[in-house]
Amino acid sequence: MEKFEGVTDEKLRPLKPFLDEFGILRARTKLSFREDTDNFKFPIILPNEHPVVHLMIVRKHEELMHAGVSIVMNHLRESFWILKARKLIRQIIQKCSRCKRFSAQKTEVVPSSLPKDRVSNSKIFQVVGVDLVGPLHLKDRRKGWVVLFTCAVFRAVRFELITSLSTAAFLQSLRRFISRRGRPTIIYSDNGTNFVGSNSALNSIDWDVVMSKANIQKIKWKFNPPSAAWWGGFWKRMIQMLKQILRKMLGRASLYYEELNTVLCEWEHVINSRPLTYISEDVNNLTPAMFLQEIETSDVTDIDCLDHQEIYNRIRHVQTIREQLRKRFRIEYLGQLREQTQHHRKLRPLTVGEVVVVENSLKNRNLWSLARVIQLIPGKDGHVRVARVQTETGELVRPVQRLYNLELQEPEINLPKDLTDSVIRTRRGRKVISPKRLTYA
Repeated sequence: MEKFEGVTDEKLRPLKPFLDEFGILRARTKLSFREDTDNFKFPIILPNEHPVVHLMIVRKHEELMHAGVSIVMNHLRESFWILKARKLIRQIIQKCSRCKRFSAQKTEVVPSSLPKDRVSNSKIFQVVGVDLVGPLHLKDRRKGWVVLFTCAVFRAVRFELITSLSTAAFLQSLRRFISRRGRPTIIYSDNGTNFVGSNSALNSIDWDVVMSKANIQKIKWKFNPPSAAWWGGFWKRMIQMLKQILRKMLGRASLYYEELNTVLCEWEHVINSRPLTYISEDVNNLTPAMFLQEIETSDVTDIDCLDHQEIYNRIRHVQTIREQLRKRFRIEYLGQLREQTQHHRKLRPLTVGEVVVVENSLKNRNLWSLARVIQLIPGKDGHVRVARVQTETGELVRPVQRLYNLELQEPEINLPKDLTDSVIRTRRGRKVISPKRLTYA
């Protein structure tokens, strides 16, 4: 506990302290000749480590409708001069639960490595991300949506046009995609109802019967956590490119279904022809279209016209080109993905039991729900990026970037023993003894 040695205390010398007629230590200011209250002209000096001073600041902060540091300090200096007041008031306000609801920062995490599915030596469109763009207003007063399939490794795209957001319409577009580009093994998507419905429909069938009659494997569907749009960054970037083309080329124009479908095929070719690396004049730049050529086709008429030696030489030539393309892809494209941004900020991890505010972009911050962390879900590298929280309405799974940690703790205020007993004392610390009154029978 901080104590003063009196007017001779060295740390009080700048305040020119003196004792008033009641023995209270006050500061001498330049307002001695002003017609004002004595407390304003000669404020009472208080230590900054006493628990009563802390309680006084908390009460003043609440009386002033949770005002900031400067306002609270100015009102307290109407009567008191607290040592190191600004620093102390700031520390106390930072612990206010109501103020934390508006000043709390979102939780940050360590950037993760790319998942194995995105850097493996897979075939094109073997691992895809899918999302929808729209609505687009057609000329026959219908609405259309573009289903975007993008390869997670080689960044090629495929567009399919649908006129409904139902699960059945999406499954039809998935059938067309598989017929043209092959069957993917893994699909990434958000939690759209048509994607969740498609996954549920595929899981409901008897796969033992299907696999006994056809040589296919079940598609593994991976969903992003709710409200974590940045987890699908590799297809969101393709959506941004498509939207830019739509705004620049169509503007406010509307097309018929067949016209829009044709235009989408042309734009698909343009996006697949973009360079994946920095443009160089020495060699041909890598583009997703280069890897589309390795998809097998069923037409072999031209091969039947060649003799066996020419077929063998041609196959070796194509195989050499494929190996060279994949080698360039590994060196030029995947080599750039190794670059990481340095993060020097110290991150504070979440812990189970902490109280957080759950961000909701559709509501005002006053209406964001309070929740308690009940489970931390770590990634493969051991860092936590998803958490399960308990709100007043139920459980939610959210990325930690959507959780604002309030860091609430029980206040530890240790009052002196002479302030906690039931004995009434004077300012000088003397006990007040109640007089014994005479009673008459």
